[in-house]
Amino acid sequence: MKTQFLALLLLLPACASTPDPAEICTAEWIEPRSERALDRIEKRAAKSIEAFKSVSETWLSGESPGPLQMYRLSRAFDALETELKSGPGSRDLRLLAATCSDPDFISEQVTALLERADIPDRMVLFLDRTGLLNRAVEMIERGDASDPNG
Repeated sequence: MKTQFLALLLLLPACASTPDPAEICTAEWIEPRSERALDRIEKRAAKSIEAFKSVSETWLSGESPGPLQMYRLSRAFDALETELKSGPGSRDLRLLAATCSDPDFISEQVTALLERADIPDRMVLFLDRTGLLNRAVEMIERGDASDPNG
């Protein structure tokens, strides 16, 4: 009985310190945390983003990417997928979206990431029309089921 009472006393402060979404889900609170999450994704996926930019610039200039460029892009997509599913920045975005119950938050952050990476608007439109943009958002939202931290 004493053990159960002691456990209950230890849990009460934890419940009391749980942040109230109404108090913390302000732009001032969310913005630095989402910026930090995007920084983490951007740093860890820098090579993937560069490969994607390179191919998109080639494609948008009216040329076809060569086999080496396409191979690099394929590997970049694999690395980016891993980062979006289980990277620390993606986990942070999921936590922010869940804490503030904002269903559009992750989609908005993926768009912000593309803007920060200077991905051309025509390429973003292409990604949106082909469903690849939505797939990236879904990867972050679902995370990696095999990752206990995701």
